[in-house]
Amino acid sequence: GGGRARPAGWRSESATITANGPSYAGDFLVADLRDDRWLEMALVDVCGKGTSVGPQALQFAGALGGLIGALPPAELMAAANHFLLRQESDESLATAVHIKVDLVTGDYTITSAGHPPALHWHLGQRGWSVDNARGMALGVVDEAEFTPSTGRLRPGEALMFYTDGVIESADKDLDAGIEWLRHEALRAVDARGFTGMPKRVLKKVPRGDDDRAMLVLERQALTSPERDSERVRGLGG
Repeated sequence: GGGRARPAGWRSESATITANGPSYAGDFLVADLRDDRWLEMALVDVCGKGTSVGPQALQFAGALGGLIGALPPAELMAAANHFLLRQESDESLATAVHIKVDLVTGDYTITSAGHPPALHWHLGQRGWSVDNARGMALGVVDEAEFTPSTGRLRPGEALMFYTDGVIESADKDLDAGIEWLRHEALRAVDARGFTGMPKRVLKKVPRGDDDRAMLVLERQALTSPERDSERVRGLGG
């Protein structure tokens, strides 16, 4: 990149725990980094039962991996929706959350398709606020509608994305699950910061029959530029 200044101080970390062993994982993550400035990531949960999910999720991951960064977020979601609607199986459903972030300014857009809400760690409040991006799950109707959200990550802040399996359990409704997660994630950050957090929080989830995945994107407070531009570059594909 010659003498061009690169955005420093970004870190992302994800963790997955599969319910049925690695062969049937229905949760996956795709990412794209353009011009050392635009980072896009999508966390996807392919819904389905048993062995059919694995190959489907793989195919879907391949399709999305080829399109992310090439299409604007809303068009990416529409293409993903049509891909699933064209599948033979009636069970081709997925939820997804997509983030596009400007690594220079920290401005982001979140597009959600039936996914549980992202959480934003705000420095001023020392806590996780619930994002309001909304949208229909993929593979259900032709003209799925999405209502994205926008915001800005300041140094020292983070975004957390996760799949249903993290907050859904027999004894909790969705809102109770999100409250539980906000509390656990607050304790995890207070204890040791964002590093290693996805794995630490996932281990606290009662064992269920659904995959669990979590992604944390952090804009670090004070760091050395060189090291972090290398780290972010690793996200590009």
